[in-house]
Amino acid sequence: MSIQRHNENGKIIAKKFTIEQIEEADDQDAGYCIACGAWRDCCEPDARKYTCDECGLPHVYGAQELVIMGRVVDEC
Repeated sequence: MSIQRHNENGKIIAKKFTIEQIEEADDQDAGYCIACGAWRDCCEPDARKYTCDECGLPHVYGAQELVIMGRVVDEC
């Protein structure tokens, strides 16, 4: 998984996820890293800033938290 950054300021561009991905994560008590997009098991729905096993950054959020944060994208 790759981490995208803004050219001007170097900040991470947060990933977005489909509603299907969010529902699957919610069903399996998992979450996603908004930095690299990696899946992480054992996340409460309201998890915030868990450490990502892939990129090592504290950017893993639970499924319900991702919805609250607006990290859901339409699949159109």
